[in-house]
Amino acid sequence: MRRIGILGLGQVGSSLAAQLLATRQVDQLLLLDKSADRVVGLQNDLQVAWPTANIIAQDWSALTNLDILVVALGEQEQLRNNRFGELATNALAVHKLADRIRPLDFKGVVVNLANPNEALTALLQQEWSLQPKQVIGTGTVLDTARLRLAIQSAAHQSVRSIDGYVYGQHDGALVTAWSTVRINGQTIDQPVYGKRLDDHELEVQAKMNGFYALRGLGSDWNGLVAWTSRLIQAILLDSHEAFSVAVQQPQFGGYVSYPVQLTRQGVGNYVLLPLYPLETEQIKVAANAIQGQLAAMQELF
Repeated sequence: MRRIGILGLGQVGSSLAAQLLATRQVDQLLLLDKSADRVVGLQNDLQVAWPTANIIAQDWSALTNLDILVVALGEQEQLRNNRFGELATNALAVHKLADRIRPLDFKGVVVNLANPNEALTALLQQEWSLQPKQVIGTGTVLDTARLRLAIQSAAHQSVRSIDGYVYGQHDGALVTAWSTVRINGQTIDQPVYGKRLDDHELEVQAKMNGFYALRGLGSDWNGLVAWTSRLIQAILLDSHEAFSVAVQQPQFGGYVSYPVQLTRQGVGNYVLLPLYPLETEQIKVAANAIQGQLAAMQELF
């Protein structure tokens, strides 16, 4: 039985709940939120759409048996003037929940969607006394998707023929690892149909792919929900598929976005691709920025 919980039922959490039911990825769905009215409201709305679905509302003890807990905390309004505006609110929420979650001896996998993603994922792992392999964040999975989309558009190739990852810090010190990019197996500096691609232009376009969503919708929640669904599927299937997500990476002294294989236990093998020396240094810069955010959150309590 596939048991999934969602903690935080704002736009992202609610949409993810509907997505999981619509795609039949879950057998038992647990809904948790600080607002009991919101939980009951969503439960009833979803139950009308999927009458046979097994939906549990606000039962914290049910966390013990979950395969995956998705953390979708956050207040979107706090992001309007500051991309890290949710730092204090989300950190305090994670800290407050620790007394509730620690005694449950949670054995499943936590997938954190909340921001600042890498730092909050690190805080969550520490505050809830979980093993590092149990805890991942969505990290730069969206940034990687935007990069591949930009390359697809410029190269006129199927996105399935494009590999490559964005490392570092989501919404902060992103590191586009051009050393990892392949188009039909060829490196980025090789011509595609006789044309060389401009990596600077591609990087700008990748960022614009995110900007257009934020400008038009105020959020990139559709992309986040879709990619979270793919992460969940990879974990449940024990697929060992690789994603660039927020994980504890000992080489960089803490949590940072880095490609890893996902398994039923969470973090599997690290995808140790050879990087340019400059890229490694840039990831170190990102890791230091994440550590700074983590320290700022820890000072709040």
